[in-house]
Amino acid sequence: MDDGESTRYERARICIDFGTALSKASICLDPLMPLEVGVKPLPIGAVARAEHPLLTPSVLYVDQGRMYFGPAALDHARRGVDSARDPLLSFKTVLGATDPQAALAQKLRPSMDPTGTFKARDALVLYLAYLDQLIREAIDLAPNIPNIVANARRRYTSPVWRPGSGADKTFEAIFNEAAAVSERLGKLFIAPEGISIAQCKDALDRAAAQPGNGRLETGIFEPHAAAATALAFTNAPTRYVMVFDMGAGTVDIAAFEFDESTEPPALSEVKEARQCSALAGDEIDRILAELYMRKRGGEKSRDDELKLKRTIILAIRDLKRELFTTGKCSLKTGWMATTIRANDLMEDPNFRTYLTALRETVAASLQRVLARAEATNADVVDVVLAGGGSRLPFMVDLVVQLRVGPLSPANPLYSSVDASLRDAFPQIAMSIGGALVEMMPAQ
Repeated sequence: MDDGESTRYERARICIDFGTALSKASICLDPLMPLEVGVKPLPIGAVARAEHPLLTPSVLYVDQGRMYFGPAALDHARRGVDSARDPLLSFKTVLGATDPQAALAQKLRPSMDPTGTFKARDALVLYLAYLDQLIREAIDLAPNIPNIVANARRRYTSPVWRPGSGADKTFEAIFNEAAAVSERLGKLFIAPEGISIAQCKDALDRAAAQPGNGRLETGIFEPHAAAATALAFTNAPTRYVMVFDMGAGTVDIAAFEFDESTEPPALSEVKEARQCSALAGDEIDRILAELYMRKRGGEKSRDDELKLKRTIILAIRDLKRELFTTGKCSLKTGWMATTIRANDLMEDPNFRTYLTALRETVAASLQRVLARAEATNADVVDVVLAGGGSRLPFMVDLVVQLRVGPLSPANPLYSSVDASLRDAFPQIAMSIGGALVEMMPAQ
């Protein structure tokens, strides 16, 4: 492509959201373009052969000398329950670690990598190279997206607040090594037969010695990205936006004040409202799994117990979705099928305690935002529900009971959201906002 075309897209950037359960990616071709033209979620799930075209499981699995990624990794993990093996299910703990260097240096547990080959850093580099290949293939297949933007600057959403812009040197090095690994192994990453450990190790060693250019621009605080998305897509922006981001690993609550009088508009944090809680999707999964174990009952050996727990862990997110969609879920292990109904969960003492704690956590942040809004004579606080947990019915009930503003980007106020995206919009909001955001925190 000629230099003129390169110049036309010099402001393009791609943002990756490493979700605890699902990864997403979006591209902003140019922040000055109309929103419906310039910002697009990328169909990395379709390339990965995942259930949803915009979402791919954040999973890596080592099996019989080969490394598998995404849906293929999940399939192998489910087949490997009998061999006491575990998949690597998330990279969020590394991204949010207080000491990233120490977290990255840890060896993967033997149940994840029985060969003892890989550290957490290796796994993150390989997974990022896998996402790079999904992104490149998605751009190649997508209409109206020029192939040249596959080399656009990269951003990633972070569960940790990093003020201002600029790439963290630790993650910049990881992106650079991932770029070299992606170039070396190419489309092997999206082949269903996986990649040999020897090939992975060779590519990692070569990348460490001669890294590529990952073009990392910055990390974006996840609630900041979600708030930017909500304000970009709404026809009625409010001065205060409170983000309630329920992922699998954490619930992140943050609030922002929007000032349109500056150029670019400022989106500064109401710092006293920020909370990070473990009352997230994984905690619901744990409660549901314990309820299942109690309801199933029966005498089991220790090996049977561990096998059952692994089976439940790998199935629990699908069971949870089925429960909240249809009102019941069922899992068959051996000859026995056990069914749990929505009322079983709602009446469970552990779940009731969880809901009470979650309600109190939301209320504590909201009171601080309302105090700020009242002091500045603002009459509405817009509550944005984001993340995979935002669609759980009790989440909407929690916010409704607080009697605050529009509920989510699926609200009719967000009329510029493509109808085909609305179901997934709360989950892809962070990657969209991370690619779009120009509203950096006010100094």
